[in-house]
Amino acid sequence: MRVSKEKVTFSIVGAGARSTNYIKALEERYHDKFSIVAIAEPNKSKRDYFVEKYNIPEENIFDDYREFNEKDRLSDVVIIGTLDDMHFEPAISALEKGYDLILEKPISMNLKETVVVGDVASRYPNQMVAVCHVLRHSPFFVKVKELCDSKELGNIVDIQHTEYIGYYHFAHSYVRGNWRNTNIAAPISVAKTCHDFDLLLYLLGKDAHCEYISSMGELTFFNHKNFDEARMAKNCRNCSVESKCPYSAIKIYTEEMITAVVFDKSTAERFLANIDQLGYGRCVFASDNNVPDHQVSIMKFSNGVHATFNMSAFSPSIYREIRIMCEYGEIHGNEETSEIEVIKFGGERRVEKVPKGSSGHNGADAEFMTNFMESYLYQKPFDSNIEDSIESHVVAFAAEESRVQNGKNIHIPSYWKEQLNK
Repeated sequence: MRVSKEKVTFSIVGAGARSTNYIKALEERYHDKFSIVAIAEPNKSKRDYFVEKYNIPEENIFDDYREFNEKDRLSDVVIIGTLDDMHFEPAISALEKGYDLILEKPISMNLKETVVVGDVASRYPNQMVAVCHVLRHSPFFVKVKELCDSKELGNIVDIQHTEYIGYYHFAHSYVRGNWRNTNIAAPISVAKTCHDFDLLLYLLGKDAHCEYISSMGELTFFNHKNFDEARMAKNCRNCSVESKCPYSAIKIYTEEMITAVVFDKSTAERFLANIDQLGYGRCVFASDNNVPDHQVSIMKFSNGVHATFNMSAFSPSIYREIRIMCEYGEIHGNEETSEIEVIKFGGERRVEKVPKGSSGHNGADAEFMTNFMESYLYQKPFDSNIEDSIESHVVAFAAEESRVQNGKNIHIPSYWKEQLNK
């Protein structure tokens, strides 16, 4: 049993957007309850920001996570916010050294390593492993779950869920950015929509497990077939149609949009000056991306519920929408408006408004960190565990397996077993 502490020390391994969001939540809500004592980050400007702000000692400053791994335990908790292909090694090292973990998803790039992390974590039951499935902590979806669990409308029969990624966010992250290609990142079903598979499992409860999944999706639009050599250039700065193109890097990386897609310390002017060197000035039809720009999955759960999940790049903004069909009514939630409509068959219709949070994922990032700290400091329950997160990852990896096999219906328990025996 963890002993309650007055102050928690943190190490940061990977000081990118996700780690920065979590630290920001700590600064706002627990400014006198934490300190940052070590950092491993290859980007000097990001590294220096935390070094100066928290007066991190020189011996605890590292350019690479491997250097951090070589050291004995330096803090209570380590936040692992590296790129997808750098989660597994620091997670295993941290567990073996006795750290508690805040581990950004995906747990790993492949299913076998994902399960290995779970197996290693099980050897250390007194260590906390918080995988960042933050939607479980979203005020909006917490309210949706409350409505489901109340049985006000009876049992859930069917769910329709959609993630609208946003045309500019997709262009930044999945066409030009770090998650554009499965050679360098996990499939989009794991790197991005693992959130949504986890959300469905969360809403249905611990007794519901995904039994079957079939998934289809393609890279239909953001590909070389749509590159017109006569009119377009491979770089936005030199393109004759740039001014009319909504995917123009010059347009997307403006002061208004930069915080929605970049999440770093750059100003729009500074980021725009470096987009060519960073690769973000490429034409969206002339990049090396290979992840689908739309995907739909159909799932059957052990409690008889069926669900469809649709992911699309083609939306004007970033949000999620869900319809939950129950025996005696329907719950319709729109994350963009922050409204949840509750409709009783033959009866009342009401709308519940959920206040939006200021942190990432409509307040979910801050609530995730609050839940972590309350659990860590005061022994309060944490809303998820490593076993839940691994199950979500299994479903996400199976979705990609089904997609590349043109919608093959996959039996999740068999798939799980087969993958581990490979």
